[in-house]
Amino acid sequence: MTLHVHFFTLTPGGGSEHIYLAELRDALADHDVVPVDDWRDADVVHCFEVNALTTQTLTAFQFPTLARIVRSETPLVISTDDLYFSGDPSLTVHPRLYGLNHRLQRRLFAHSDAIIALSESVRGRLAPHVDTPISVVHHGVRDAYRAPYADTDPFVLHVSLAAPRKNPEAVVEVARRLDGRMVVAGSGWSDRIPDDAIETPGFVPEADLIDLYHRAGVFYFPTRHEGFGLPVLEAMAASCAVVSSDVYSVPEVAGDAARLFDPDAVDAHVAAIEELLADARERRALAERAHDRSAGFTWAESAAETRAVYESVLE
Repeated sequence: MTLHVHFFTLTPGGGSEHIYLAELRDALADHDVVPVDDWRDADVVHCFEVNALTTQTLTAFQFPTLARIVRSETPLVISTDDLYFSGDPSLTVHPRLYGLNHRLQRRLFAHSDAIIALSESVRGRLAPHVDTPISVVHHGVRDAYRAPYADTDPFVLHVSLAAPRKNPEAVVEVARRLDGRMVVAGSGWSDRIPDDAIETPGFVPEADLIDLYHRAGVFYFPTRHEGFGLPVLEAMAASCAVVSSDVYSVPEVAGDAARLFDPDAVDAHVAAIEELLADARERRALAERAHDRSAGFTWAESAAETRAVYESVLE
């Protein structure tokens, strides 16, 4: 049976939710899911990321449309992380809005027909607060990121926005202490890392980002919070040795195929990175283990599991 789905976000474009939406929407085409532009023509509305009060959502101002969707008879599925269920406002860009965003999300979840959590970690944090059925659907990773291990001149790569939950203090400290080459890609880092010895290219187009992943020896990601952790998966698929945090969803994604530490254990981060840079055999072994594990995360599987959620709200 063909399903007509309206894919909806509160943001105008460019964020991680739009990457997720686009990859999933394309993969769903193989499962008889047809996108429609008008939600009133849809069998199901699928909403991505509902962090309601941000500069981007206020600019786009899609709240009236969301209100009409919620009041309608059309089933609503929401894909979400758990940032506003972490209990830690300091992880957010605007901590004073944490409580209001938390309450708005709980209300929206209560009016939805199904929730797709990006990880078991997310489901565990949402479950005490909502009665709506929650399914876990992991992200996949594009084949363009997948590559066998390449024995190049290794450097350290970090990719993120310089947001509070990405632990910028640790990134800056590690960048200061490492002797070798380090590239810190993403918006907001040039102001935090003035050292010309550290490369801060800012926003990197995807083709160039994939190239960075393929050439990097170690991917460093000391995050304080992840709903899923797509950069970790991208690095694993690219056969990078990963040094990351042992919090939220990261262990679920990385398993035993990464070196994981407390986000504040910067000494341990530096030691692990330096060891991997110095030991080519261990670096390759960890990178190949990461590459093998990444094969279990595909957009085709994500699409099949998402289609099953759509069918459940139509029964």
